[in-house]
Amino acid sequence: MLLGEIRDYVKQRGSVSLNDIALHFDITPDSVQFAIQYWQRKGKIQQRNAADTGCNSGSCGSCASNQTPAVTYEWVSRNIPLHWHPSR
Repeated sequence: MLLGEIRDYVKQRGSVSLNDIALHFDITPDSVQFAIQYWQRKGKIQQRNAADTGCNSGSCGSCASNQTPAVTYEWVSRNIPLHWHPSR
């Protein structure tokens, strides 16, 4: 299922752009957007703008300073610690 494959791809890469996903799976950006929105509603993927990551110069090549900042999507990892409670 493509939803699961996209989930796994974002999870494996950590942070990817919509175009990276579209190119990897050879699908349209609209199809990727549908899958991303599904995982965002589930709280598994979050959107990041270049400004959120501290980029403001465009020097990374992901965006130009006179264009809309690049958007990436990140997997939301939930680090829930195990709590061990000794017997009383």
